[in-house]
Amino acid sequence: MPSVDQVPGWAGAPASVDRAPRSGRGGRDRASGREIAVGAALVAVVMAGAFYFAVRPRSTSFDRWIFAALPDIGRSALTSITWFSRPAVIIVGPVVLAVLVYRRDRPRSIACLIGPILALSTSELVMKPAVGRTLGGALTYPSGSTVGAAALATAAVLATPVRWRVVAAVLAAAYTSWMALAVVALRWHFPTDAVAGVLYGLGVVLLIDGLAWRLLHRVRPRGPDREVRPVGVPPPGRRVGEPPIGEPVG
Repeated sequence: MPSVDQVPGWAGAPASVDRAPRSGRGGRDRASGREIAVGAALVAVVMAGAFYFAVRPRSTSFDRWIFAALPDIGRSALTSITWFSRPAVIIVGPVVLAVLVYRRDRPRSIACLIGPILALSTSELVMKPAVGRTLGGALTYPSGSTVGAAALATAAVLATPVRWRVVAAVLAAAYTSWMALAVVALRWHFPTDAVAGVLYGLGVVLLIDGLAWRLLHRVRPRGPDREVRPVGVPPPGRRVGEPPIGEPVG
């Protein structure tokens, strides 16, 4: 009786059992794990800041230093960019991104749709009232404008095809940075509010993107590469023509 390694494959396939490298899905599995880890870490940092400012809401040394160093840019240039942080934009933008990426990547379309809206709504309706930090009588931590900008920018980068993603990342970073600068220069928020908004918007979208992939696709456990065998080659330990264990013979 020939051994497994001696049985020829289908249509002249090699006699030895080949090992195929993991597919692109394996790379996405690993990427989703990194997204979950990074997203959770960013959200945890913002939550730690929330606990701190709930107890000590006054400005920090970093806030005072940024306020003193920030030049007068002009209200018109600053307020124009804040239009893009309005709730309507943060609702319509994710819908457009989700539609664009749906056929190419359904889990990512879910993240693009849910991530920015979830980030903005939780920051405005849950975190701000819970922290209670104010500037000029308005709740400030985290900055909702920068949460929305960072979340929408992150979703846009994820929805962009890989070959254009670097360009999208540069534009997204510029948009988010200008939004953070605007809300600080206008004295709508402390600088620490703006930083927290960027981290929270980025973290929530990455977390949702990683979880969406994990929930919609069973992640293959890490281990040796999956074996791809020619037709007629049984798994190790079973002879050619031998029925599987537990299967009646004849």
